[in-house]
Amino acid sequence: MSRVTVLITTRNRRAEVGRAISSALLQTCRPEVVVIDDASTDGTAKLVEHAFPEVAFHRSPEPKGYIVQRNRGMRLAQSPIVVLLDDDAVLQSSRTLEQTLDDFDDPRIGAVAIPHVDVAYETTPRLSSPPDALLVTSEFTGTAAAIRRDAFEAVGGFRESFVHQTEERDFCLRLLDAGWVVRVGRADPIHHYCSPARDVRRMDLYGRRNVILCAWYNEPLPSALVRIAEMSAVGLWSGLRVRRPVNALHGLWLGYRACWAERRHRRPVARPVNRAFRRLWKRGPLPLSSVEGALSGAERSAPGRRRVSIAADRTR
Repeated sequence: MSRVTVLITTRNRRAEVGRAISSALLQTCRPEVVVIDDASTDGTAKLVEHAFPEVAFHRSPEPKGYIVQRNRGMRLAQSPIVVLLDDDAVLQSSRTLEQTLDDFDDPRIGAVAIPHVDVAYETTPRLSSPPDALLVTSEFTGTAAAIRRDAFEAVGGFRESFVHQTEERDFCLRLLDAGWVVRVGRADPIHHYCSPARDVRRMDLYGRRNVILCAWYNEPLPSALVRIAEMSAVGLWSGLRVRRPVNALHGLWLGYRACWAERRHRRPVARPVNRAFRRLWKRGPLPLSSVEGALSGAERSAPGRRRVSIAADRTR
């Protein structure tokens, strides 16, 4: 069994996914590669099956969305560590996976935020760590993350009701509540090429909706109400700045409505955990010692907090 699985979810990006798969197969540590095709109609299935027979390929007969498909891929993975790689990203260095495996050198590390570069906008990684440091951060980016599979299963996977965006923040907050941290990686960076096939309106709507819903799901009162007000103001200002205020208002309304619809699924994290997460979000990355108190509190929590059925929540 391989030490690491590379999980790629894709939909109608035939030209790009081949490049992502090739970069995974050239890694020095010889990973298992799992590709989940979310009902593509552009010949993706034919390309992968013929060009990459060594890949574990699974095609969905109907589109479910990448969050659902990532949960499915995590269940299919055979390795203890799973790396999430977008279909428009590339493991530029052949040693990135090998270096990332070395980052799991503490049992409290549940995930690693692998350094990555959005090639169209950046030349250096936005998040990286010195070689001799163990820094932790609030969350990872889905295109560049390595996750301990047992930790993923213990917290219930990604919450599928988000549909698109913000599932990483929600997952990492629950991960911290269960006693694991997200480490800032030290590997050679992943290159993300940001496919032009993106629905800006969809991103606007779910971006605004989901930050509201994430606060409602996870933050204790009254902090949740303060955060919702804060995220509403930020969302509206962002919409005005990019000249898409109608999208912002619509997304915020969808968020408020989703909070009511999902009220039975609200599971606030412990207050010390929420404070530690906010500190990491605003000031991070920080040394592991800065959140050890919150981790100790999480470890003393009732065992039932760790294993919850999140991925099975109703998909919106």
